[in-house]
Amino acid sequence: MNKIKKNKFSKFKRGLIVGPSGIGRVHFRRYYKSGIREIAVIGKRFNKNRSFPINSTKKNGLKILNLKNFNNIKKFKPELVSICSPFEKHLEHILKCNHYCKYIIVEKPFIWFNNSKRINVYKIASIILSKFGNKIMVNLPMVSLAKQLSKKKEIPKKIKVFKFMYFTKGKQIYENIAVDLLPHAISFILAVNGNLLRNFEIKSVKVKKFKWSCKIIINNVICYFLFTQDKKRKESNLFFKLNKNHYRRKQELVNGEYINTLIRNNKKKINIKNPMTEYLNLLIKNTKNTKNTELNHNLVLVITKLTKSLLTWKNKN
Repeated sequence: MNKIKKNKFSKFKRGLIVGPSGIGRVHFRRYYKSGIREIAVIGKRFNKNRSFPINSTKKNGLKILNLKNFNNIKKFKPELVSICSPFEKHLEHILKCNHYCKYIIVEKPFIWFNNSKRINVYKIASIILSKFGNKIMVNLPMVSLAKQLSKKKEIPKKIKVFKFMYFTKGKQIYENIAVDLLPHAISFILAVNGNLLRNFEIKSVKVKKFKWSCKIIINNVICYFLFTQDKKRKESNLFFKLNKNHYRRKQELVNGEYINTLIRNNKKKINIKNPMTEYLNLLIKNTKNTKNTELNHNLVLVITKLTKSLLTWKNKN
């Protein structure tokens, strides 16, 4: 009988994924590769024929539970929960899982509502993060990308201009495009520029059904963000520019995992670890790390504040 091979940083036995399709499949693979061998999933609708992103559900003793509703969570008692449901459901699902788990990882954006223009979402986010403390963390993969580039000395000492262009195959439209993608752009520029928001100024915001863009100054850096959504797109594309150097992300799917390479100025290839999986690994390994939690929460609150400001700014002009 084969022994169960566990990853060296595995410390959880049971994990739950809320919203197991899409990005939830990435979390499923991270759970499995981190050594979690009991994984429960719950989706918008129960699907007895649900597929899972591994070759065999029996591999290395893995046990999968396909839950019918949230009432089943109490019996399963997950130690770790990933909230990968639509962002307008995040708070509801956090509160439903809170009493039955030790730690929660939430996909970006942290919390948002369909009527967030009239709700003080920043205040609600502050209260929730303060109340939950180390128990809750938000997935911000661009922080990992920023750290990797810093180690490779690809970050200028002084950034004057930052352009961030994300072309995705998502389903969001109008302002929700920004809600979905601003966490990437804002977390990246803050991660390479001191992690704290010292000042910001909004210069312009343009909104179309499938495109959202803005010009904003963050910590004296002129930032241009451009996001487009097209569900017919085969794959997402990321481009960004730091001063005069521009970068293009190239992804290759190998055995269910994306291998990432950055192409600088259409010439130099920079090998990087997948920011999504790297940051998820960090969250799973460091659930009790107060310093990481504080940094994560600070970034989340800045993202929430700027998103709310950008979405309401256009109504004044």
